[in-house]
Amino acid sequence: MVMDYFIDMENSGELWMPGWRCLACGEVVDPLILTHRRAQQKTADLLAAQTRHRRRPQPVGSGRR
Repeated sequence: MVMDYFIDMENSGELWMPGWRCLACGEVVDPLILTHRRAQQKTADLLAAQTRHRRRPQPVGSGRR
């Protein structure tokens, strides 16, 4: 990862924003991207915790007794 500067397309007041860019794949990471990823992960963790406590469907028998 290398430090790079990017143009702010959202007009937040700063024209250039610092961030990190991967030399291998080109992925860009900046503080706002990290904030959004953390928020998404938190939501995913909450949903996973809720579904973990649900009752699982029971297998349907073949009808033979």
